[in-house]
Amino acid sequence: MKRDYQLHKDFPVHVTRWVPSTIKKPFHWHDSLEVGYCLSGKGQFYFGEKRYPVNAGDVFVVSSMEKHRAQSNAIEPSVFYFVKFDASLIGGAENELIVPFIAKPKHFVNKIDGQLPVASQIGSMIQGIYNEMQDQDKAYKSMVKGSLIMVCTLLFRHYAQELSPDEWNRSLQAYNKLEPALTIIHGRYHEDIQLKDISVALSLSTSRTYHLFKETMGEGFKKYLTRIRIHECIKRLNDPNVSITEIYLSCGFQGHAAFYRAFKQVVGMTPKEYSIHIIS
Repeated sequence: MKRDYQLHKDFPVHVTRWVPSTIKKPFHWHDSLEVGYCLSGKGQFYFGEKRYPVNAGDVFVVSSMEKHRAQSNAIEPSVFYFVKFDASLIGGAENELIVPFIAKPKHFVNKIDGQLPVASQIGSMIQGIYNEMQDQDKAYKSMVKGSLIMVCTLLFRHYAQELSPDEWNRSLQAYNKLEPALTIIHGRYHEDIQLKDISVALSLSTSRTYHLFKETMGEGFKKYLTRIRIHECIKRLNDPNVSITEIYLSCGFQGHAAFYRAFKQVVGMTPKEYSIHIIS
């Protein structure tokens, strides 16, 4: 099932009730930050090479940097509420509350076990956010924003136990330093962007820019740019009015071979195979 959505500029938050397929679907990404709460059922949640069992009450933290997918148990399908939002809704990129969403993917534990009290607290708040978004009663935006800040505060306190204040501060400072580069990449991914262009924008050497990118994002500049381009291609694959050639050219790929090679490396299958999986 295709799960694309657009966050509204004036109130960038989206809440959905989602039942993952019992078939293992391709990995996907989102531009937003996400928090998921499992209402019922069982399954598996994959974040790159990491795999977590899913049970009722579990909470999952998803950054825009990490590919992920969920799979329901065939007998007891899992049911989730997912809140997707932009960092601006909780104070922007400089706010310490976004640190759980920018931690290095390789070492970050995306799951908060449903047996922990904090998972129950977060789950109740996400349920409330879902209800507010459905009812849209007076001042519902204020209620949603306040609840979301509380969710992120609980996440921050939970994960802060695992890292020292210095490590958290370094993560946030590195992300803030790199954020202008990420803005350029997301806005100009279709252009011929080079590492030197990013280094100029950051007023750093190309070597320092490369290492900052690797340290902060967990992957190099070229790999990240390629992933963003593939992500944009995926958004358009289901449009029958646009050819694959038009899609990859509009997303910054210069030729058929380069696009197909990158797609297979990032997604794990060809564009045609991906389209079949999405439809099935």
